Amino acid sequence: MAIGDRASASDSGISIGIGASTTKNSAIAIGTVALATGNTSFALGRQSAATADYATAIGNVAYASGESGIAMGHSAFAQGYRSIAIGSSDSRAAGNDGVSSGATYNPATQTRASGIASVALGAGAVAAPDGSIALGANSVGAANATGPARFSGDAIASGGALSVGSAGAERQVRNVAGGTAGTDAVNVNQLAAVADSAVQYDDATKGNVTLGGSTSTDGGVTGGTKLTNVARGAVSATSTDAVNGSQLYQTNQQLSNVSTQVAGNTSNIAALQQDALQWNATLGAYDASHGSGAPQQIANVAQGVKGTDAVNVDQLNAAVKTGVGQLDSLAVKYDDASKQQVSLGGGNGGAPVRVTNVAEGGVLVGSTDAVNGSQLRHATDGVAAALGGGATANANGSINAPKYDVGGATFNNVGDALGNLDTRVAGNTTTIQNHETRLGNAETNLANNTTAISGLQKDALQFDPGVGAYNAARGGVATQITNVADGGIAAGSTDAVNGGQLYGVKSALEQQITNVSNQAGEAVKNVVKYDVDTNGNRLNSVSLVGGDAASPVVLKNVAAGVDDTDAVNVKQLKSVQSSVNQLGAMAVTYDDASKGVITLGGGAGGTRITNVQAGTLSATSTDAVNGAQLHATNQQVAKNTTDITNLQESVTNVTNGKAGLVQQQDPNGQVTVGAGTGGTSVNFANSANADRVLTGVAAGVNNNDAVNVGQLNSVLKDVRTNQEIKAAATDANTSWIAHADAGAFGATATASGKNAVAVGQGSVADRDNSFSVGAKGNERQVTNVAAGTAPTDAVNVQQLNDNVAAASAASRGYTDQRIGQVYNDLNTVKKDMFGGVASAMAVAGLPQPTAPGRSMVSAATANYRGQQGFAAGYSYLTQNDKWVVKASVTGNSRSDFGAVVGAGYQF
Repeated sequence: MAIGDRASASDSGISIGIGASTTKNSAIAIGTVALATGNTSFALGRQSAATADYATAIGNVAYASGESGIAMGHSAFAQGYRSIAIGSSDSRAAGNDGVSSGATYNPATQTRASGIASVALGAGAVAAPDGSIALGANSVGAANATGPARFSGDAIASGGALSVGSAGAERQVRNVAGGTAGTDAVNVNQLAAVADSAVQYDDATKGNVTLGGSTSTDGGVTGGTKLTNVARGAVSATSTDAVNGSQLYQTNQQLSNVSTQVAGNTSNIAALQQDALQWNATLGAYDASHGSGAPQQIANVAQGVKGTDAVNVDQLNAAVKTGVGQLDSLAVKYDDASKQQVSLGGGNGGAPVRVTNVAEGGVLVGSTDAVNGSQLRHATDGVAAALGGGATANANGSINAPKYDVGGATFNNVGDALGNLDTRVAGNTTTIQNHETRLGNAETNLANNTTAISGLQKDALQFDPGVGAYNAARGGVATQITNVADGGIAAGSTDAVNGGQLYGVKSALEQQITNVSNQAGEAVKNVVKYDVDTNGNRLNSVSLVGGDAASPVVLKNVAAGVDDTDAVNVKQLKSVQSSVNQLGAMAVTYDDASKGVITLGGGAGGTRITNVQAGTLSATSTDAVNGAQLHATNQQVAKNTTDITNLQESVTNVTNGKAGLVQQQDPNGQVTVGAGTGGTSVNFANSANADRVLTGVAAGVNNNDAVNVGQLNSVLKDVRTNQEIKAAATDANTSWIAHADAGAFGATATASGKNAVAVGQGSVADRDNSFSVGAKGNERQVTNVAAGTAPTDAVNVQQLNDNVAAASAASRGYTDQRIGQVYNDLNTVKKDMFGGVASAMAVAGLPQPTAPGRSMVSAATANYRGQQGFAAGYSYLTQNDKWVVKASVTGNSRSDFGAVVGAGYQF
């Protein structure tokens, strides 16, 4: 249906207004140039547009292009699926001539909801992201947040965000109630409460945190705030973690052990400093003066064995005595008493004397024997061979200098070559030490590999990248590499050498090394160096004087240690001991290692623990409780004690019958039931709602006394044995009962009918099964009649009135309903009639041809009292202008359709 100039409608659509247009099923467009192009869409307002299925646009220039979208207000724009835009703004209309159904909008100022299920409420509000809500003028909907929630760590829900403003134009949300559920908003009061309870940095530098407990004035004994459940912090040179009490306790124990060891070491070092034979740097030797400046004896010296051993006085005297006894006149003697020179040939200055037949002298360390020519020749040849490098022995015992190429340099003597070699060996030693450390780390890493690789590593010689060489260690222990072929020995050789080759070099160098050792014997003995085992392998220990010292040696001028492996001096040790002593005096510690008991050190009066936080009160709680909690418990215990006392008194009263529903104040007095309560009946039914027998009931005397079965049986006996019972009345007359199963109560009351009852003076019950309260002409009201419930109960006036009123109301309601239905039916008939009239008018308006032999197809429409009618027809006028044939179809807005065929003859 289309109403208005240039209005158009299709597929049961409705268009009302100039240029209004609908193109889909059940669409409605109302307003100038309104447009509804979606199924069941609705557009209301000038230039409003609903272009998607189920879309709704209400307001001038409102635009709903999203399916199921709602746009309400001037220029409101609902673009997203199921989006809602409510608000007004400026618009820029494109069709001002009242013909165009389209409109363009200013996206900077209109209310717009473009996201799926987004909502924009307020002038200029924009909700672009899916699911977002923009609430308030010019608010901008925010996109969904990503990542975990700030404090809870929970994943943020996928729903859109609610915005009540925009960047730079935020709004307060006021009158927010305190949140209770996890997803509720919180207000400032709740946030302030959290902030007040939070542990915060003292200032923006975050250098200090001061806990909020009472300030301690006694070094932490009282006051302050306890931190519980602190995880164990990492303990390392770079760690900044907090440590807990158990870690501090371990440290205290270790410090205590260290203190004990240090105390023992201090004593030993002091004794060593006093009595040890110490090195005197001024003298360049060990000094036996014992601090007195005068020579001191070294007693209990055992006889020397080696050439470098000290000899005692006995050895010296024996040697002197033996030598003197062998001297004679033919002896070769010292030239003089100084014994600095011996001249052969009697000291006469003659030609040199050959000493022949000289036996081979002992060639040992410390030997002073003369050697003969063959020994010397052998020695020179051996030295030349040992020196290598092209060295040769001459006949006179001299040796032509060798030539050594070491590290790219040439040397002609062993000392220089060894000096160069020693420098590089020292560097190699450091490198090897580093390699040993790396090897240790590598061994740890290797232990974590698979079993197969571990087995291979145990049995295979592999390259170790950590040290840059093959590592022959097996299971962390150095092993031999056997069956190694002789390696090439040349300047550029990189072959491995075997033990035989090394032994040859060793043998060749032994003599040279022995000579060097003899010259630097004492100096070498006094060098502080690494200890070695019986095989000459270096150990990871250093003993002063090469392990020969009888007791530890004091190290003077030791600087304060810094690194973990540095030695510490006594000053550092004393400082640690002082700290430990101070800590031990004030610390609260467990009584023993089982950590089962803590005894506070407050003496006989005990020690107060203050600032204790309220502990958890539960069946499994092991928290300490504070005084406030104990006070609350004491108060409750006191109340419970009072309540129990009162309860005991009440129980006693109940037991003695002085309290409760049934009471007897005196053991021989009256028993009362419910004397202190209301109620008009006593129910003796049991839990199954069955009746109980009440026994021991005495015969009633007063009018309100209960009667027992004996009294009732006596009355029934009298009734059954008499056909007529006379009863005393209030006047001279008597009432009578004609039948035993009838009853009459009252003066002159008569019950003559079977099973009849007459109640009241003069009442007559003369019909069977009747109940009478009066007589004909003397009727009585029955008052105070309770409302009947069963079908045979009497009803009172109230019930009657209520039922009459209800029946009347139901009747009126039904009548009104029927009348309303008739009215609706009449209204429907009326509209159908009006539609029929409109259809008839449309049929009547169909023209027909006027010239003979002509045909005409025609259509007409009509409107009668709000109903639309239309007709279409065909008509034909015969050639002789005598007959007219017509066929028409009609329809109207009431969905009624008809057809008519007619013919006429004119004359």
